[in-house]
Amino acid sequence: MLGSRSWNKQLYSLRSAVGKFFFQWKTDAQTIGRDGEARRYLHVVKGMTREAPPLNTNTRRSISNGLSSSPKRTADAKDKVWDSTPEFVKIVEVGPRDGLQNEKKIVPTSVKVKLIEMLVSSGIPVVEATSFVSPKWVPQLADANEVMLGIKNIQNARFPVLTPNLKGFEAAIAAGAKDVAIFAAASESFSKSNLNCSIGDSLARYRDVTIAANNHSIPVRGYVSCVVGCPVEGYVSPSKVADVAGELYDMGCAEISLGDTIGVGTPGEVSKMLNAVLSVVPIDKLAVHFHDTYGQALSNILFSLQSGIRVIDSAVSGLGGCPYAKGASGNIATEDVVYMLKGMGFETNVDLKMLISAGEYICRHLGRPSGSKTATAYLAKDS
Repeated sequence: MLGSRSWNKQLYSLRSAVGKFFFQWKTDAQTIGRDGEARRYLHVVKGMTREAPPLNTNTRRSISNGLSSSPKRTADAKDKVWDSTPEFVKIVEVGPRDGLQNEKKIVPTSVKVKLIEMLVSSGIPVVEATSFVSPKWVPQLADANEVMLGIKNIQNARFPVLTPNLKGFEAAIAAGAKDVAIFAAASESFSKSNLNCSIGDSLARYRDVTIAANNHSIPVRGYVSCVVGCPVEGYVSPSKVADVAGELYDMGCAEISLGDTIGVGTPGEVSKMLNAVLSVVPIDKLAVHFHDTYGQALSNILFSLQSGIRVIDSAVSGLGGCPYAKGASGNIATEDVVYMLKGMGFETNVDLKMLISAGEYICRHLGRPSGSKTATAYLAKDS
């Protein structure tokens, strides 16, 4: 029989081993719920101190058996995670607005309209069409009225437009917009550089927009940028993200997109951020928006799917970037997201071949290759 001090030492040595299995175990709530001894042990490990009381023989045996069988438990848990997922994931295409807004060469209105037509024809249900901001700040989107006129007869999709203030909202409604979006930041520095105001001031503006939108029965989509990192401040606290997301939810946003604007996030950081946000916003109101600067976007999307997120923002051909963050590459390519989702058994209602054709179209106009690995591989195979 081991003494209390010896047993505590063994507990400490087991702690790191259990940590490796804890993430997979906690995804399978039913299995964990049935295993009272495992639940008790995890509680002990998370909170143990040098004064931890000794466990009885049966409990020790349960711990030993649990550790030795953990690979099978992990595999079973993973299978149950995927078996229990809903079939549909909504894609929000942001290429025509977020993807093109930083292009130095002005893209003709007719090209933008044709791109939107092709995206909708591929089955994309939501396309962020344009932005009603001052042409002085975003000259690429100075043709917002013309774009809205060009897409007014396109059916079977929604076209949210960015409205940074009440003036922009009124212009969007006059142009026929049926959905609008507002854009806040979790970083004070980024808010001042990108929106020219503090976080608090931006939220005050957006309250005016949401009140007006509610009066017109117009749904509002909220964006939170810099949810894991900022080009100026670096690390962004999950609590700050939750504060901003909670404010947007409280003011009536129908959906809130969480954006890794500079593409620095990893699944570990995304996990902490999502846990914080989920304390104030229901998961069915959330979307994720990842840039692929460090090649982590698909990994972050996969983790978000495991967490229950069912709305993904992306840009055809990986268009986009961040003018305030050197080296920040574009959004994750819609083609790559759709390919991954199809392989996982999710339904998107998107025709991948038609989507790739839309990417080909805009890349030809821009004079550069696609940023989508899926499109590149597909086109190489067919050449």
